[in-house]
Amino acid sequence: MDPESRAIVKPFAFLTTTLFVVVFSAGYFYKTKQKAQLTVPILPTASVVSGIADSVKKERPPARKKKKTIYLSFDDGPNKGTRQVLNIVNEQQIPVTLFIVGEHVYGSRLQSGIYDSIIKSNWIEIANHSYSHALGNKFSKFYTMPDSVVKDFKRCADSLQLKSNIVRTPGRNIWRTGTVTSTDIKLSTGAADSLRRAGFDVVGWDLEWHYTNDLKAVQTSEELSKQVDSMFTHSKTKTPEHLVLLAHDQVFANSKDAASLKAFIETMKQKNEYEFATIKDYPGLGKKQSGDSTVSANNSLILIK
Repeated sequence: MDPESRAIVKPFAFLTTTLFVVVFSAGYFYKTKQKAQLTVPILPTASVVSGIADSVKKERPPARKKKKTIYLSFDDGPNKGTRQVLNIVNEQQIPVTLFIVGEHVYGSRLQSGIYDSIIKSNWIEIANHSYSHALGNKFSKFYTMPDSVVKDFKRCADSLQLKSNIVRTPGRNIWRTGTVTSTDIKLSTGAADSLRRAGFDVVGWDLEWHYTNDLKAVQTSEELSKQVDSMFTHSKTKTPEHLVLLAHDQVFANSKDAASLKAFIETMKQKNEYEFATIKDYPGLGKKQSGDSTVSANNSLILIK
């Protein structure tokens, strides 16, 4: 090849090589960029993150508000009104406590039959209201004899085969528990202290459903409901958030007051801020009081059937 031809080939070869390098580099850079786009994660925006957080919050169930507790209790059964109470309680399916008078269980065949029905209910717990109901309502005499008072309650427990150490004193609003000490009439203090030393938890009440001499309820169901609300609102109960309500079986023998009892229970259930419980679940039962020399060994209200 002549020198002139060789001079022309060299620039052409250089140009070809340069073009090849440029094309190759461009292709490599494009593929690398595409690969990088495929492997780099796409991060969510702030609005997306916020939306996810709001969704989680909406799905999370709200914190359950603790309900106030009502201990609905009935004294003096079994009697003519007890059957109505039993039927309403079973229908409404709420736990209640019946403070039973031992002598009343054996008063008649009707009373014995009612008592048999009571102990079969899944909603009723039985507690001790003495055997003689203070010697047949002779309250002043009864409470001046502390030893006799203790014997009367023990007789009730033995005759009914109760394993209950929870009692309520007839005609007296007395408290002797691990957290509450209260005596409405000072002359009953000796008897109250004797019951406590004998191992009993004595439970009174915060609010009473009053009745007239002819056994008719004084408060309507609406009035009683408002009183319960007020007691909690103004912290008038012996233990905060817990209210013991006293009623009497015999009042509900008539259909009007029985309907009022049912209406009261339904009203309190609908409020959705209350729950019903038996007396055995009241705070402080079974605990030793300051100065007590004995401690109750059994806090059960279950009847041995």
